[in-house]
Amino acid sequence: MKKSILIIFAGVITLGLTAFGIMQSNNSEVNELSESNTIVMSTTADNKIADKIFTDFIYDVGPRFSPIKKTDLDKITSFNDIIGEEHANRIVEYKWVTVVLIIDDKESNVREFGTSDVLTEAQLNLLHSFDYSTNLMIAADYQGKNKETGVLEDTHWTPYLTIVPEKQAEYSEGQDALKVYLKESSKDSRDRANVDPEKLQPAKLYFTVTKNGTIENIKLDRTSNYPLVDYTMIELITKLPGTWIPAENHEGEKVDQELVVSFGLMGC
Repeated sequence: MKKSILIIFAGVITLGLTAFGIMQSNNSEVNELSESNTIVMSTTADNKIADKIFTDFIYDVGPRFSPIKKTDLDKITSFNDIIGEEHANRIVEYKWVTVVLIIDDKESNVREFGTSDVLTEAQLNLLHSFDYSTNLMIAADYQGKNKETGVLEDTHWTPYLTIVPEKQAEYSEGQDALKVYLKESSKDSRDRANVDPEKLQPAKLYFTVTKNGTIENIKLDRTSNYPLVDYTMIELITKLPGTWIPAENHEGEKVDQELVVSFGLMGC
């Protein structure tokens, strides 16, 4: 009897040790998997942060939106003139078209509506009243055929435009040299500000190149979320070395032109 009890007891111990070994093995696998997942998640997060930062920091110097020469704008009589023939041929019916003046990056109440691709007299008069450096939007709601499937779809399209002179203002050393100068000269401020990619924002710095080649009306429209960096950018534009070649209209007359330095995080 005692011998039987000892055999059963030994068996229980053996099963217990086996189960413990399996649990340890499973825990080890879980820990390894957990660590692996942590590494993958961390790497993915780092990549997402890296993707959000534009490596050149200064990513554009030019008109606020897509440039359109005033002489070209004055020739527009319909929305189709803006989107091109290939796109226009897929449109079946227009619901409405509107011309809107953009002020301080916001849609203003200065606008005119129409119900077809052909611009109304009021819309044309509004377009023709706009001067150089005016920002505007010509939006349309319409039904058109999908380019791939041919199926009818409701579509909304909003081209944002900036009116530019026939010959735009130019920095004497070239735009690439200007962008390199702003990037390198602002690096110390960015380092001192200890810029956090997660807190960096897209910034817009406006300035006007006058018909005399001077810089005026410098203003920060959007902050990068780092005052030191914003201040440095303003100082760099204010004290920019080199000269500017003024813009010219279609008659060769020198005119003012507003330009925008976009820096910080890539944005609209």
